[in-house]
Amino acid sequence: MKILIVGGGIAGFSVARALERKGYRPDLVERRLDEAPGGTGLFLPGNVARALDQLGLFEPVRDVAAVIATQRILDSEGRQLTVTRTQDVWAPCGPCLSLPRAALHGTLRGALSRTNLRFGVSVNEMQLSPGTCRVAFSDGTTSAYDLVIGADGVDSGVRRLVFPGIKPTYVGNVCWRFITRNTAAIEGWTAMLGHGQTLLAIPVSAEDVYVYADMALAEQDVEGMIAQTSLGALFGGFAEPVFSLVANVSADTRVHFGSIEQVVMDDWVKGRVVLIGDAAHASSPSMAEGAGMAIEDALVLAEAIAAIPDPDAALASYTARRRHRVDWVQKQCVARDKMRALPTPARNVILRLLGNRLYKRSYAPLVAPT
Repeated sequence: MKILIVGGGIAGFSVARALERKGYRPDLVERRLDEAPGGTGLFLPGNVARALDQLGLFEPVRDVAAVIATQRILDSEGRQLTVTRTQDVWAPCGPCLSLPRAALHGTLRGALSRTNLRFGVSVNEMQLSPGTCRVAFSDGTTSAYDLVIGADGVDSGVRRLVFPGIKPTYVGNVCWRFITRNTAAIEGWTAMLGHGQTLLAIPVSAEDVYVYADMALAEQDVEGMIAQTSLGALFGGFAEPVFSLVANVSADTRVHFGSIEQVVMDDWVKGRVVLIGDAAHASSPSMAEGAGMAIEDALVLAEAIAAIPDPDAALASYTARRRHRVDWVQKQCVARDKMRALPTPARNVILRLLGNRLYKRSYAPLVAPT
């Protein structure tokens, strides 16, 4: 089977790795040049450790990651609302991990040996016919494929070509993300909740910490915010331990700014084109499952392709196996975002009384294999 993967991020490299392990030699194109993403981090819940193990990559990822044993939620003044021991939930799967995005990206890329990689190349046109898809590339070449996998993120070009009516929708928040020195001695996943604002810090190594800050903002005001916005002024109502990390961002720190969007689709398949990861079902980061859902997608899709001779039936099997799990994550993200937006006294009482129960309820379905 001739397979094209569009997108050289976590989803694309994961499905390439999964397909290689099933004996396939896919083509992969990435519109960006051959360079690793930098400046942001990833938190990987326990189900992602299991998925990485199924890719044969758990050990190399763990070697460059920090193990996160606790998740704490504090109010904006630093008072603890709830704390969760992550292994109480994730013991059947594996540890929660945190690492620079570039480290996971590099590990996945380095594990590929039979995928034909082409960087600086995008898809210009796609013509779907029964049993095939002809693709025209930005470098002037064309080729026909038995299957095209759109793994090109929330702004997917494949989705625009094949599902032109589906567009990402703004969820009501903007965010800033960066990696800096762990001068606040953050241990474990540490979130602070204010009124319409959140600060989060997670160690990604012995020296560095990944910082995420978000705030509710009307869509018409998004363009007025930029990465160089004074975070110390914006989040001045917060105390330690996280505030100093955003207040003292050095001028040479690469800060990523963006609006948070979701993608909701009734179907991820059209003809011989299938979407995976954020291209199919991006959601807010409240569940920290963006990378996890992408890697699980990759495993299930590769398994279906290898096990079912009819590609159309394989794609139907993939969708059936993934739909409930992805829907659960998207709905939980919406619910958790709504809870964060409750009046501060009500939200704080809920977290103090029910924080651990809510965490276990949110993630329990993901402890089961996909």
